[in-house]
Amino acid sequence: MNKQSRPQACPFAILVSSVAITLTLTQFAIAADPKEGRFTQVIRDVRLLASKTAARPAAVNDSVSSGSAVRTGDESRAEITFADQTLTRLGANTVFSFGREAHTYDLGSGAVLMYAPEKAGEVKIRMSAATAAVSGFTAMIETHAKGWNKFIMLHGKGGISFNGVSREPCQLHDGQMIAWQPHPSQCPPVLDIDLSKLVRGKLIKGFKQPLPEMKIILTQISNQQTSPPSGGLVDPTSSDKIDQRAATDPHNNAPPPPHPPPPG
Repeated sequence: MNKQSRPQACPFAILVSSVAITLTLTQFAIAADPKEGRFTQVIRDVRLLASKTAARPAAVNDSVSSGSAVRTGDESRAEITFADQTLTRLGANTVFSFGREAHTYDLGSGAVLMYAPEKAGEVKIRMSAATAAVSGFTAMIETHAKGWNKFIMLHGKGGISFNGVSREPCQLHDGQMIAWQPHPSQCPPVLDIDLSKLVRGKLIKGFKQPLPEMKIILTQISNQQTSPPSGGLVDPTSSDKIDQRAATDPHNNAPPPPHPPPPG
């Protein structure tokens, strides 16, 4: 008894199927590129400065890749989400750029909130006279050329190195902050902060989606209220409506004057 022969697949159909699979895999690889993010929220004046092109208004779903930068105007904010779930929120009057290497960023001015899951690995953030190396964290970073700069760790841990300072990096963990003026000569004091003062700010409450680590942060706030540190908690905020900065003088918990007072 002869076996029934199977129909042969059309060579053209095989070719089309192979091309479709290749395209699908290529699209997946592009989508999973940790160097590329997309705007998930744009509020008012947000501009994308891509490499070798003029600045243009950003829109939701626009891509952001290595070598590009984002600038926000007055009363403006933006949120960028990456394939590995790293999240960046920009406050008003902020310039933030993306390094050529994955998970390297530069904060030129203004304020940002960043979240990165543990699986994303180490994230490096350069700001005024300092570089932070952190992983598995939620943090607020602020820099001003002629004023105070701050790194606030809402959750996680990491080290901050200062340019020209040979000592070990300044170590921070949950609920801690350092603040420094331009060109510090040593690690600034590490301050325990009142996290409850931060969660009402626009970098947290001013966006549609809740922070990925919001439940963890709320638990930390509850723990601070029931078991505060012996030295008390510093209020890290002094927000204004222009840039939502938390310009805190670690010595008196008030924004520093724009210029130092004259000697004597």
